[in-house]
Amino acid sequence: MSIDVLKPADAPPKAGVREPASPVHIFSQRLFLTRLILIVLVVYVHFPLDVPAVRSLSALNPLEPAYIANATFLRFSVTILTIMSGFILFASGADQQGMRTVTKKVRTLLVPFLFWNLSLVAVLYIAQRLGILSGQRLDLLNADASTWADATLAWSTRPVNYPLYFLRDLFVISLIAIAATRIVRAHVIPVIAVCVLVAAYNLDGNLVLRTPMLIAFFIGAALAIYKVPLDSLDRSLPYFAPLLVVACLAHYYYPSDSSGLLISILGGLTVWTFTALVDSSPAMQKLVPFAKFAFPIYLLHGIILFAVLALGIEITNSFGGLVLWLVLPLLIAVVSALLFRLFSLILPRLASFVTGGRGA
Repeated sequence: MSIDVLKPADAPPKAGVREPASPVHIFSQRLFLTRLILIVLVVYVHFPLDVPAVRSLSALNPLEPAYIANATFLRFSVTILTIMSGFILFASGADQQGMRTVTKKVRTLLVPFLFWNLSLVAVLYIAQRLGILSGQRLDLLNADASTWADATLAWSTRPVNYPLYFLRDLFVISLIAIAATRIVRAHVIPVIAVCVLVAAYNLDGNLVLRTPMLIAFFIGAALAIYKVPLDSLDRSLPYFAPLLVVACLAHYYYPSDSSGLLISILGGLTVWTFTALVDSSPAMQKLVPFAKFAFPIYLLHGIILFAVLALGIEITNSFGGLVLWLVLPLLIAVVSALLFRLFSLILPRLASFVTGGRGA
């Protein structure tokens, strides 16, 4: 990588000077498609699977591919989504727009978090009140103030609609980035180093529930600030994909912290270089229109998953169980998109409001 690549982004152009296209605009299709792929992978992560603690190559079973994927390949999705969020905020210059961006984040993150989580809280409370469901992770019938704060606002742990902790954390991190934008743009590498310390020793308390998101977000910011060319590795998919498979197998049977980080890096590079095919593959082009459903899928899949699990559906350790694991999370994603589409046709303004204008 040349030294020019590592030069911080130039100052904004003077009035009357035509501003070059933003990387967010240039790579918009690929960013949207990457988000869709990662969110579908998140649905797979959130589907409960009892991964064995003791693993051996001499005792393989029918669910082994699912176990390996759940413990390795699928786990990098949230990290890459967070990196993308940091990159988009800083590459678009939104971090420098103060209250305008804060207002947008309230609309696109906080409002969806509150609506889709509180909706499930209400359903869970009524179900427990009627005796349909017992108090599982959160007993709302006998809840104290602290439990209600967690259930509704994710005060110290994940909320009832647990996948939405990501929106809560992303909102908090975005506010930090906007407030500290001058420091971040001038000293992004030291900022990342501080985030590593905060995550290692949980120095933020419950401010950010999944503290490593801080590191990932500001790595994304660094990619934008230093203008790293996102298409420089587009032809490297044949190298990244096999390396990812090897890294996943090694991490599953011989886990280590370093191999987990390697999987996150290789996973992000594999998905990103895979989306490079969007410019040359008619099949990939057909997926682009569906990318707008990525955020609705993220918002709704927890509710649908809640209903599926309430029916007592489980993945058994059999080839039938493996097929069910492959199909059911994908089906949940498709149903989420279809239900949102129906919602947006019946109540378009409300659908737009509760998704921050995304997907409607």
